[in-house]
Amino acid sequence: MRYFFRLTDGTNELNPHEGIDLLGNAAAREEAVKFARDLKSQKTLPDHKWEGWFVRIMDQHGKEVDTVPFDAVPDEPVP
Repeated sequence: MRYFFRLTDGTNELNPHEGIDLLGNAAAREEAVKFARDLKSQKTLPDHKWEGWFVRIMDQHGKEVDTVPFDAVPDEPVP
């Protein structure tokens, strides 16, 4: 299934993601956590403040399947 990640603070939404084919919702959540971690570490969109933002995970039908708050994402991968 194809998943899309939407960055939002509840008011504004950024849609930089073209979608990715993944095996299911759990895999989509893992990718969203990695995506948020990269953004927080300033690898993408440097100088943007991500406090209060989260990643909305949408499936190929436009249904929201999960959200990942930036505040809940650790700065380093959990072993």
